[in-house]
Amino acid sequence: MTYLLPHRFKKIGTVIAPIGFSLWIFMQVGMITRILNFFIEETSSNHFAFHVVNVITAVISFFSFLAGIYFITFSKEKIEDEMVQRTRLDSFQFAALTQIIFIIVGFFSMMILEEPSQGGLMLFFISLIFLFWLSFICRFNYILHIKIIRSNHS
Repeated sequence: MTYLLPHRFKKIGTVIAPIGFSLWIFMQVGMITRILNFFIEETSSNHFAFHVVNVITAVISFFSFLAGIYFITFSKEKIEDEMVQRTRLDSFQFAALTQIIFIIVGFFSMMILEEPSQGGLMLFFISLIFLFWLSFICRFNYILHIKIIRSNHS
């Protein structure tokens, strides 16, 4: 695959993705607002500024998580051969199948249980993004390292 990044981007991605995800979770549970309240008391005049900080934090953290996932996913391995390329393709297919099954189960459960709110639907679609990329990364690295361990023991 000619569109892969150099291997050093994988290391960068393994740092950026967890930081972005953690920061996004902290923003979702209100930790950013609590930290701001610790340093600056929230009043009606600066309530909008708190909201802007939360939105900026959400955008930066979410896209840094996605950038980290992109770096992890599309970086070359130290040794990039046909086995690694085949494992990458198989892992993409596995991730797509997992995502399709999640979509089908999710929509059937929404039809049976109840119609979700707008926030619930947004969470469902964000979960689809996370599920695809995380299932790809987990399967790719698991299969690749299992094959490497087996070939070293043979």
